[in-house]
Amino acid sequence: MNKRHTQHHVAQLKGIPFTNTPSAALARCMPLSSESDFEVFARLPNSQAPILINFIEHYKILDALVLRANELWPDDLTILIRLSMPGGLRLPKSLLEPNVLLMQDITPELDKLSRGAGHLLTIDDSFIRYQLEQGDNQIAISLTSDNNDDDRFSQFISALAQFNIGEK
Repeated sequence: MNKRHTQHHVAQLKGIPFTNTPSAALARCMPLSSESDFEVFARLPNSQAPILINFIEHYKILDALVLRANELWPDDLTILIRLSMPGGLRLPKSLLEPNVLLMQDITPELDKLSRGAGHLLTIDDSFIRYQLEQGDNQIAISLTSDNNDDDRFSQFISALAQFNIGEK
């Protein structure tokens, strides 16, 4: 059996991803009415990272990345995306393609698929989309394949810059 090659890249969402474009504030007010409600809310965990995107923008980024990956690896590509708490919105068509798996915990599938898929691309982000979400606005991308695919992986990673995602 051939040795599998894995490449990793971790980057940071540096600012708003769609500059000069209006962005909907999709945060909702919590139905807090009593002193007890406010006390409970104050104790809930929250991230110290800034909220730089909303659910719509998050799906736009994932859509663009999936489309770009399918261009670069048109044959035998499986894309595994960690997606937590759906935003109550319709997913872009690209995220519903047969070669895309959306999961809350990608680890079990990663173990299975990394041995067999021709090219396995994983996208695992922790972008903060609302006040109570935990994360640090980072994205980790990995590619596992039978051959060393440095050039195409570099091309894929370069697509992150258009969304204000860069080196940590």
